[in-house]
Amino acid sequence: MPQNNHNKHASTISARTGERRHDHEWPRPESMPIYQTSVFTFDDVDDVLEYYTDRPPGRYLYSRNGNPNVVSMQEIVAQLEHAENACASASGMGAISAAIMAACSAGDHVLLSREIYGGTLVLLRTLLHRFSITVSLADFTNLSEVVSSLTPSTRLIIGESITNPLLSVMDIKALADIAHDAGALLLIDNTFATPIVIRPIELGADIVVHSATKYLGGHSDVSGGVICGSSSFIEQANHVITTIGSNLAPFDAWLIARGIKTLPLRFKQQCLNAQTLAIWLAKDDRLQNVYYPALATHSTHHLAQRQFAEELYGAIVTIGLKGNRDAVNTFMRAVPSLPFAPSLAGVTTSLSHPSTTSHRGFTEQERKAFGITDGLIRISVGIENVKDLIEEIDAGLIATT
Repeated sequence: MPQNNHNKHASTISARTGERRHDHEWPRPESMPIYQTSVFTFDDVDDVLEYYTDRPPGRYLYSRNGNPNVVSMQEIVAQLEHAENACASASGMGAISAAIMAACSAGDHVLLSREIYGGTLVLLRTLLHRFSITVSLADFTNLSEVVSSLTPSTRLIIGESITNPLLSVMDIKALADIAHDAGALLLIDNTFATPIVIRPIELGADIVVHSATKYLGGHSDVSGGVICGSSSFIEQANHVITTIGSNLAPFDAWLIARGIKTLPLRFKQQCLNAQTLAIWLAKDDRLQNVYYPALATHSTHHLAQRQFAEELYGAIVTIGLKGNRDAVNTFMRAVPSLPFAPSLAGVTTSLSHPSTTSHRGFTEQERKAFGITDGLIRISVGIENVKDLIEEIDAGLIATT
Protein backbone atom coordinates (compact mmCIF):
# COMPACT_ATOMS: atom_id res chain seq x y z
CA MET A 1 0.00 0.00 0.00
CA PRO A 2 1.43 3.41 -0.94
CA GLN A 3 2.50 5.84 1.73
CA ASN A 4 -0.15 8.49 2.42
CA ASN A 5 1.05 11.82 1.05
CA HIS A 6 -2.43 13.23 0.42
CA ASN A 7 -1.52 16.48 2.17
CA LYS A 8 1.14 17.18 -0.46
CA HIS A 9 0.51 19.28 -3.57
CA ALA A 10 0.17 17.41 -6.86
CA SER A 11 3.40 18.95 -8.14
CA THR A 12 5.30 17.56 -5.15
CA ILE A 13 3.71 14.12 -5.49
CA SER A 14 4.45 14.02 -9.23
CA ALA A 15 8.08 14.99 -8.75
CA ARG A 16 8.96 12.84 -5.73
CA THR A 17 6.70 9.82 -5.34
CA GLY A 18 8.02 6.46 -6.43
CA GLU A 19 11.69 7.44 -6.52
CA ARG A 20 14.52 6.02 -4.42
CA ARG A 21 12.51 2.86 -3.75
CA HIS A 22 15.65 0.73 -3.55
CA ASP A 23 17.97 2.50 -1.17
CA HIS A 24 19.56 -0.87 -0.31
CA GLU A 25 21.25 -0.80 -3.71
CA TRP A 26 24.71 0.61 -4.16
CA PRO A 27 25.41 2.85 -5.93
CA ARG A 28 22.07 4.46 -5.15
CA PRO A 29 20.43 5.81 -8.32
CA GLU A 30 18.96 9.31 -8.28
CA SER A 31 16.21 8.33 -10.69
CA MET A 32 14.27 5.11 -10.93
CA PRO A 33 16.18 2.47 -12.94
CA ILE A 34 14.38 0.37 -15.54
CA TYR A 35 13.95 -3.21 -14.31
CA GLN A 36 13.70 -4.72 -17.78
CA THR A 37 13.41 -8.31 -16.69
CA SER A 38 10.72 -10.93 -17.06
CA VAL A 39 11.69 -12.90 -13.96
CA PHE A 40 13.48 -12.45 -10.63
CA THR A 41 15.79 -14.95 -8.96
CA PHE A 42 15.70 -16.63 -5.55
CA ASP A 43 18.30 -18.26 -3.33
CA ASP A 44 16.44 -21.52 -2.81
CA VAL A 45 13.01 -23.12 -2.40
CA ASP A 46 12.62 -21.68 1.10
CA ASP A 47 13.17 -18.22 -0.36
CA VAL A 48 10.37 -18.78 -2.91
CA LEU A 49 8.01 -20.08 -0.23
CA GLU A 50 8.68 -16.99 1.87
CA TYR A 51 7.67 -14.84 -1.09
CA TYR A 52 4.38 -16.69 -1.53
CA THR A 53 3.67 -16.73 2.21
CA ASP A 54 4.60 -13.24 3.33
CA ARG A 55 4.88 -11.20 0.11
CA PRO A 56 7.54 -8.95 1.68
CA PRO A 57 7.75 -5.43 0.17
CA GLY A 58 10.36 -5.07 -2.55
CA ARG A 59 10.29 -8.78 -3.47
CA TYR A 60 9.22 -9.86 -6.94
CA LEU A 61 8.78 -13.19 -8.70
CA TYR A 62 7.68 -12.63 -12.28
CA SER A 63 6.98 -9.32 -14.02
CA ARG A 64 3.45 -10.38 -14.89
CA ASN A 65 2.77 -10.47 -11.14
CA GLY A 66 4.72 -7.35 -10.25
CA ASN A 67 7.73 -5.25 -11.20
CA PRO A 68 9.43 -2.34 -9.41
CA ASN A 69 8.70 0.08 -12.26
CA VAL A 70 5.02 -0.83 -12.34
CA VAL A 71 4.68 -0.61 -8.56
CA SER A 72 6.40 2.78 -8.58
CA MET A 73 4.05 4.19 -11.22
CA GLN A 74 1.00 2.77 -9.45
CA GLU A 75 2.07 4.47 -6.24
CA ILE A 76 2.39 7.85 -7.96
CA VAL A 77 -1.10 7.68 -9.51
CA ALA A 78 -2.69 6.45 -6.28
CA GLN A 79 -1.17 9.39 -4.42
CA LEU A 80 -2.34 11.87 -7.05
CA GLU A 81 -5.88 10.48 -6.92
CA HIS A 82 -5.90 10.27 -3.11
CA ALA A 83 -6.72 6.58 -3.43
CA GLU A 84 -5.70 3.78 -1.11
CA ASN A 85 -4.04 1.86 -3.90
CA ALA A 86 -3.76 1.37 -7.65
CA CYS A 87 -2.94 -1.28 -10.23
CA ALA A 88 -1.85 -0.98 -13.84
CA SER A 89 -2.59 -2.66 -17.15
CA ALA A 90 -1.24 -2.53 -20.69
CA SER A 91 -3.85 -0.02 -21.94
CA GLY A 92 -6.76 2.12 -20.88
CA MET A 93 -9.18 -0.51 -22.18
CA GLY A 94 -7.27 -3.08 -20.17
CA ALA A 95 -7.95 -1.00 -17.07
CA ILE A 96 -11.66 -0.58 -17.87
CA SER A 97 -11.99 -4.30 -18.62
CA ALA A 98 -10.28 -5.38 -15.41
CA ALA A 99 -12.31 -2.94 -13.31
CA ILE A 100 -15.61 -4.19 -14.76
CA MET A 101 -14.62 -7.85 -14.35
CA ALA A 102 -13.54 -7.19 -10.76
CA ALA A 103 -16.82 -5.46 -9.94
CA CYS A 104 -19.34 -7.58 -11.85
CA SER A 105 -20.51 -11.16 -12.11
CA ALA A 106 -22.87 -12.95 -14.46
CA GLY A 107 -26.36 -11.45 -14.26
CA ASP A 108 -25.18 -7.99 -13.18
CA HIS A 109 -26.23 -4.80 -14.95
CA VAL A 110 -23.91 -1.90 -15.84
CA LEU A 111 -25.30 1.59 -16.37
CA LEU A 112 -23.22 3.78 -18.69
CA SER A 113 -23.26 7.47 -19.43
CA ARG A 114 -24.61 7.89 -22.93
CA GLU A 115 -21.53 10.01 -23.72
CA ILE A 116 -19.13 7.27 -22.67
CA TYR A 117 -16.02 6.42 -24.69
CA GLY A 118 -17.09 4.10 -27.50
CA GLY A 119 -14.61 1.36 -26.61
CA THR A 120 -16.25 0.88 -23.21
CA LEU A 121 -19.65 0.39 -24.85
CA VAL A 122 -18.21 -2.03 -27.41
CA LEU A 123 -16.59 -4.05 -24.60
CA LEU A 124 -19.89 -4.49 -22.81
CA ARG A 125 -22.06 -4.99 -25.88
CA THR A 126 -19.89 -7.34 -27.90
CA LEU A 127 -17.86 -9.24 -25.33
CA LEU A 128 -19.08 -9.10 -21.75
CA HIS A 129 -22.70 -9.77 -22.76
CA ARG A 130 -21.50 -13.29 -23.56
CA PHE A 131 -20.96 -13.65 -19.81
CA SER A 132 -24.49 -12.38 -19.04
CA ILE A 133 -23.46 -8.86 -18.01
CA THR A 134 -26.06 -6.44 -19.38
CA VAL A 135 -25.66 -2.75 -20.19
CA SER A 136 -27.83 0.29 -20.80
CA LEU A 137 -27.24 4.00 -21.40
CA ALA A 138 -28.54 7.10 -19.62
CA ASP A 139 -28.00 10.84 -19.69
CA PHE A 140 -25.84 11.33 -16.59
CA THR A 141 -26.48 15.08 -16.57
CA ASN A 142 -30.12 14.17 -15.81
CA LEU A 143 -30.07 12.56 -12.37
CA SER A 144 -33.73 11.52 -12.49
CA GLU A 145 -33.00 9.58 -15.68
CA VAL A 146 -30.06 7.88 -13.95
CA VAL A 147 -32.32 6.78 -11.09
CA SER A 148 -35.04 5.53 -13.44
CA SER A 149 -32.47 3.55 -15.44
CA LEU A 150 -31.33 1.50 -12.44
CA THR A 151 -32.42 -2.11 -12.14
CA PRO A 152 -32.35 -4.48 -9.15
CA SER A 153 -29.22 -6.05 -10.69
CA THR A 154 -27.31 -2.80 -11.30
CA ARG A 155 -23.85 -3.40 -9.88
CA LEU A 156 -21.77 -0.71 -11.56
CA ILE A 157 -22.34 2.83 -12.81
CA ILE A 158 -19.71 4.18 -15.19
CA GLY A 159 -19.23 7.82 -16.11
CA GLU A 160 -16.49 10.28 -17.02
CA SER A 161 -15.27 13.40 -15.21
CA ILE A 162 -15.31 15.19 -18.58
CA THR A 163 -17.16 13.30 -21.29
CA ASN A 164 -15.83 12.40 -24.69
CA PRO A 165 -16.41 14.19 -27.04
CA LEU A 166 -19.02 16.78 -25.92
CA LEU A 167 -17.14 17.58 -22.70
CA SER A 168 -20.11 17.40 -20.36
CA VAL A 169 -19.48 17.42 -16.61
CA MET A 170 -21.48 15.22 -14.26
CA ASP A 171 -22.28 15.66 -10.58
CA ILE A 172 -20.00 12.98 -9.17
CA LYS A 173 -21.15 13.31 -5.56
CA ALA A 174 -24.81 12.95 -6.57
CA LEU A 175 -23.99 9.96 -8.78
CA ALA A 176 -22.06 8.35 -5.94
CA ASP A 177 -25.05 8.78 -3.63
CA ILE A 178 -27.36 7.25 -6.24
CA ALA A 179 -25.00 4.32 -6.79
CA HIS A 180 -24.52 3.58 -3.12
CA ASP A 181 -28.25 3.81 -2.37
CA ALA A 182 -28.74 1.19 -5.08
CA GLY A 183 -25.97 -1.05 -3.74
CA ALA A 184 -23.77 -0.30 -6.75
CA LEU A 185 -20.28 1.06 -7.27
CA LEU A 186 -19.44 4.26 -9.12
CA LEU A 187 -16.55 4.17 -11.59
CA ILE A 188 -15.30 7.45 -13.05
CA ASP A 189 -12.95 7.61 -16.00
CA ASN A 190 -10.75 10.59 -15.11
CA THR A 191 -8.62 10.55 -18.25
CA PHE A 192 -9.79 13.89 -19.65
CA ALA A 193 -9.60 15.84 -16.39
CA THR A 194 -6.69 14.15 -14.61
CA PRO A 195 -6.22 14.51 -10.81
CA ILE A 196 -4.85 18.00 -11.48
CA VAL A 197 -8.43 19.15 -12.16
CA ILE A 198 -10.54 16.76 -10.07
CA ARG A 199 -10.14 13.74 -7.77
CA PRO A 200 -13.40 11.77 -8.03
CA ILE A 201 -12.69 9.56 -5.01
CA GLU A 202 -12.92 12.65 -2.77
CA LEU A 203 -16.46 13.15 -4.13
CA GLY A 204 -17.54 9.59 -3.38
CA ALA A 205 -16.50 7.60 -6.46
CA ASP A 206 -15.39 4.06 -5.64
CA ILE A 207 -13.14 3.47 -8.64
CA VAL A 208 -11.14 5.80 -10.88
CA VAL A 209 -9.56 4.68 -14.12
CA HIS A 210 -7.13 6.37 -16.49
CA SER A 211 -5.92 5.71 -19.95
CA ALA A 212 -2.33 6.46 -19.00
CA THR A 213 -1.67 6.55 -22.73
CA LYS A 214 -3.10 10.05 -22.59
CA TYR A 215 -2.14 12.84 -20.15
CA LEU A 216 -0.30 10.74 -17.57
CA GLY A 217 2.23 9.58 -20.16
CA GLY A 218 1.66 12.76 -22.10
CA HIS A 219 4.03 12.29 -25.05
CA SER A 220 2.16 9.92 -27.39
CA ASP A 221 4.83 7.26 -27.00
CA VAL A 222 3.38 4.70 -24.58
CA SER A 223 0.20 2.75 -23.85
CA GLY A 224 -1.08 1.94 -20.38
CA GLY A 225 -4.01 2.03 -18.00
CA VAL A 226 -4.42 2.55 -14.27
CA ILE A 227 -7.18 1.65 -11.81
CA CYS A 228 -7.40 3.46 -8.45
CA GLY A 229 -9.59 2.57 -5.48
CA SER A 230 -9.70 0.85 -2.13
CA SER A 231 -7.00 -1.69 -1.40
CA SER A 232 -9.58 -4.49 -1.33
CA PHE A 233 -10.95 -3.58 -4.77
CA ILE A 234 -7.49 -3.10 -6.25
CA GLU A 235 -6.53 -6.57 -5.03
CA GLN A 236 -9.47 -7.98 -7.02
CA ALA A 237 -8.69 -5.90 -10.11
CA ASN A 238 -5.01 -6.79 -9.99
CA HIS A 239 -5.95 -10.46 -9.76
CA VAL A 240 -7.85 -10.07 -13.05
CA ILE A 241 -4.89 -8.32 -14.69
CA THR A 242 -2.28 -10.86 -13.61
CA THR A 243 -4.51 -13.85 -14.33
CA ILE A 244 -5.41 -12.87 -17.89
CA GLY A 245 -1.97 -11.39 -18.53
CA SER A 246 -2.88 -7.80 -19.39
CA ASN A 247 -0.11 -6.42 -17.18
CA LEU A 248 1.91 -3.31 -17.96
CA ALA A 249 5.50 -3.77 -19.18
CA PRO A 250 8.38 -2.34 -17.10
CA PHE A 251 9.65 0.10 -19.72
CA ASP A 252 6.11 1.39 -20.39
CA ALA A 253 5.61 1.91 -16.65
CA TRP A 254 8.91 3.80 -16.50
CA LEU A 255 7.83 6.04 -19.40
CA ILE A 256 4.49 6.82 -17.75
CA ALA A 257 6.12 7.58 -14.39
CA ARG A 258 8.60 9.83 -16.16
CA GLY A 259 5.76 11.60 -17.95
CA ILE A 260 3.86 12.18 -14.72
CA LYS A 261 6.74 14.22 -13.33
CA THR A 262 5.76 17.08 -15.66
CA LEU A 263 1.99 16.44 -15.63
CA PRO A 264 1.05 19.46 -13.45
CA LEU A 265 3.16 21.84 -15.54
CA ARG A 266 2.23 20.74 -19.03
CA PHE A 267 -1.42 19.96 -18.29
CA LYS A 268 -2.03 23.40 -16.81
CA GLN A 269 -0.52 24.97 -19.92
CA GLN A 270 -2.66 22.76 -22.14
CA CYS A 271 -5.77 23.76 -20.19
CA LEU A 272 -4.94 27.46 -20.45
CA ASN A 273 -4.31 27.12 -24.18
CA ALA A 274 -7.58 25.24 -24.62
CA GLN A 275 -9.54 27.91 -22.75
CA THR A 276 -8.02 30.72 -24.83
CA LEU A 277 -8.75 28.79 -28.02
CA ALA A 278 -12.32 28.00 -26.95
CA ILE A 279 -13.09 31.63 -26.13
CA TRP A 280 -11.81 32.67 -29.55
CA LEU A 281 -13.76 29.92 -31.34
CA ALA A 282 -16.98 30.71 -29.45
CA LYS A 283 -17.10 34.11 -31.18
CA ASP A 284 -16.76 32.60 -34.66
CA ASP A 285 -20.00 32.36 -36.64
CA ARG A 286 -18.37 29.95 -39.10
CA LEU A 287 -18.97 27.19 -36.55
CA GLN A 288 -22.16 25.37 -35.67
CA ASN A 289 -21.08 24.59 -32.09
CA VAL A 290 -18.18 25.00 -29.69
CA TYR A 291 -17.99 22.71 -26.66
CA TYR A 292 -15.76 23.56 -23.70
CA PRO A 293 -16.77 23.52 -19.99
CA ALA A 294 -15.28 26.97 -19.25
CA LEU A 295 -17.71 28.62 -21.66
CA ALA A 296 -20.82 30.08 -20.04
CA THR A 297 -22.80 28.65 -22.97
CA HIS A 298 -21.83 25.08 -22.08
CA SER A 299 -24.71 23.15 -20.56
CA THR A 300 -22.67 22.01 -17.52
CA HIS A 301 -20.55 25.14 -17.06
CA HIS A 302 -21.76 25.93 -13.53
CA LEU A 303 -21.17 22.38 -12.32
CA ALA A 304 -17.67 22.48 -13.77
CA GLN A 305 -17.01 25.73 -11.92
CA ARG A 306 -18.09 24.10 -8.68
CA GLN A 307 -16.23 20.80 -9.07
CA PHE A 308 -13.00 21.67 -10.84
CA ALA A 309 -9.85 22.95 -9.16
CA GLU A 310 -7.77 26.02 -9.97
CA GLU A 311 -10.17 27.21 -12.70
CA LEU A 312 -8.90 24.53 -15.08
CA TYR A 313 -11.38 22.88 -17.43
CA GLY A 314 -9.39 20.32 -19.39
CA ALA A 315 -7.41 20.51 -22.60
CA ILE A 316 -9.95 19.29 -25.15
CA VAL A 317 -12.07 21.63 -27.28
CA THR A 318 -14.73 20.17 -29.56
CA ILE A 319 -16.12 22.08 -32.52
CA GLY A 320 -19.01 21.43 -34.87
CA LEU A 321 -18.52 22.52 -38.46
CA LYS A 322 -21.40 23.74 -40.60
CA GLY A 323 -21.13 20.69 -42.79
CA ASN A 324 -20.60 16.97 -42.83
CA ARG A 325 -17.63 14.66 -43.30
CA ASP A 326 -16.55 16.48 -46.46
CA ALA A 327 -16.18 19.70 -44.46
CA VAL A 328 -14.10 17.82 -41.87
CA ASN A 329 -11.80 16.50 -44.58
CA THR A 330 -11.40 19.99 -46.04
CA PHE A 331 -10.58 21.41 -42.61
CA MET A 332 -8.02 18.73 -41.77
CA ARG A 333 -6.26 19.00 -45.13
CA ALA A 334 -5.95 22.76 -44.62
CA VAL A 335 -4.07 22.32 -41.32
CA PRO A 336 -1.33 19.76 -42.04
CA SER A 337 0.60 20.95 -38.99
CA LEU A 338 -2.17 19.52 -36.77
CA PRO A 339 -2.19 15.75 -37.29
CA PHE A 340 -5.40 13.76 -37.56
CA ALA A 341 -4.69 11.19 -34.84
CA PRO A 342 -7.32 8.91 -33.23
CA SER A 343 -6.02 9.57 -29.74
CA LEU A 344 -5.30 12.65 -27.62
CA ALA A 345 -3.32 14.36 -24.87
CA GLY A 346 0.15 14.61 -26.35
CA VAL A 347 2.19 17.76 -25.95
CA THR A 348 1.43 18.64 -29.58
CA THR A 349 -2.08 19.56 -30.73
CA SER A 350 -3.95 16.95 -32.73
CA LEU A 351 -7.39 16.52 -34.30
CA SER A 352 -9.83 13.65 -34.16
CA HIS A 353 -13.17 12.79 -35.74
CA PRO A 354 -15.29 11.05 -33.08
CA SER A 355 -17.97 9.57 -35.34
CA THR A 356 -15.40 7.54 -37.31
CA THR A 357 -12.92 6.78 -34.51
CA SER A 358 -13.68 6.88 -30.78
CA HIS A 359 -17.47 6.53 -31.18
CA ARG A 360 -17.80 4.32 -34.23
CA GLY A 361 -19.05 1.62 -31.84
CA PHE A 362 -22.29 3.55 -31.33
CA THR A 363 -25.04 3.12 -33.88
CA GLU A 364 -25.66 5.98 -36.30
CA GLN A 365 -28.98 6.62 -34.55
CA GLU A 366 -27.28 6.81 -31.15
CA ARG A 367 -24.61 9.19 -32.38
CA LYS A 368 -27.25 11.45 -33.88
CA ALA A 369 -29.36 11.37 -30.71
CA PHE A 370 -26.36 12.17 -28.53
CA GLY A 371 -25.14 15.06 -30.72
CA ILE A 372 -22.10 13.27 -32.15
CA THR A 373 -22.49 14.53 -35.71
CA ASP A 374 -20.32 13.94 -38.75
CA GLY A 375 -19.23 17.60 -38.59
CA LEU A 376 -17.77 17.24 -35.10
CA ILE A 377 -14.00 17.63 -34.60
CA ARG A 378 -12.24 17.03 -31.29
CA ILE A 379 -9.17 19.21 -30.76
CA SER A 380 -6.61 17.89 -28.29
CA VAL A 381 -4.75 21.06 -27.37
CA GLY A 382 -1.01 20.90 -26.76
CA ILE A 383 1.59 23.19 -25.24
CA GLU A 384 2.38 25.21 -28.37
CA ASN A 385 2.02 28.97 -28.51
CA VAL A 386 -1.74 29.52 -28.56
CA LYS A 387 -1.51 32.35 -31.11
CA ASP A 388 0.08 29.93 -33.56
CA LEU A 389 -2.72 27.43 -32.90
CA ILE A 390 -5.37 30.07 -33.55
CA GLU A 391 -3.75 31.03 -36.84
CA GLU A 392 -3.60 27.40 -37.96
CA ILE A 393 -7.20 26.63 -37.00
CA ASP A 394 -8.35 29.85 -38.64
CA ALA A 395 -6.77 28.63 -41.86
CA GLY A 396 -8.83 25.46 -41.60
CA LEU A 397 -12.03 27.40 -41.06
CA ILE A 398 -11.29 29.67 -44.00
CA ALA A 399 -10.97 26.58 -46.19
CA THR A 400 -14.40 25.31 -45.15
CA THR A 401 -16.27 28.56 -45.87
